Amino acid sequence: MNDMVINVKSVSKAFDTRNVLKDIAIDIDTEQAVLICGINGAGKTTLLRIIAGLLQPDQGSVKLCGYNIQKDPEKAKSQFGMISHKSMVYPELTVLENLSFFARLYGVKDSDANITELLQDVGLLSYKYDTAGILSRGLLQRLAIARALVHRPALLLADEPFTGLDAKACHHLITVLNEFTKNGGTIVMTTHDIDIGLQCCNRVVVLDKSNLIFDARTSDIDTERFLKDYISYARSAT
Repeated sequence: MNDMVINVKSVSKAFDTRNVLKDIAIDIDTEQAVLICGINGAGKTTLLRIIAGLLQPDQGSVKLCGYNIQKDPEKAKSQFGMISHKSMVYPELTVLENLSFFARLYGVKDSDANITELLQDVGLLSYKYDTAGILSRGLLQRLAIARALVHRPALLLADEPFTGLDAKACHHLITVLNEFTKNGGTIVMTTHDIDIGLQCCNRVVVLDKSNLIFDARTSDIDTERFLKDYISYARSAT
């Protein structure tokens, strides 16, 4: 087994004649929360979709906890949960019914205690009998997080998870994500709000013109300077 949670090796992807990713290689270990930065069209979401097995690379490979996402998709996909700006839950079901459904879908046994713990962690215990369709945007995103973590994955993939959230909801999501990595989880995230992303990630990479051009731990850089430089770069590139 590969010790790394994620091993991306020589991944390339093109759409028609446009190269989106070119020979991308990155290893991500436990307790790492990686922020993927880049202007629109840099390949952030494409890379995330390839890692999730939702898109096939033209060349290269992806392993999750040692399982090849192309050759052993069932085992590889059981290693992660995914959240985005869409909740991916059933609006007609209650909060509890949604989580029970996804627990069964993942084959989680004796899930009741796990679901109760998740509801406490994300602050939804008092809403468990409410239908998902009446929840606010912030509460719906809390349900999405619980849905993504119901099978206790090693990895959380987050594609623009802060979109549409107010300041209070953003703060709560940051707290949940930080707790996930503190407890041994791994996160890969894309977000247009780099400032918020840096609050819950301990590693940052930058994609530009199909290439990975920057990769550093946040503890090794001046994050305020990075943020200013990145904003300047993004404005000049658009």
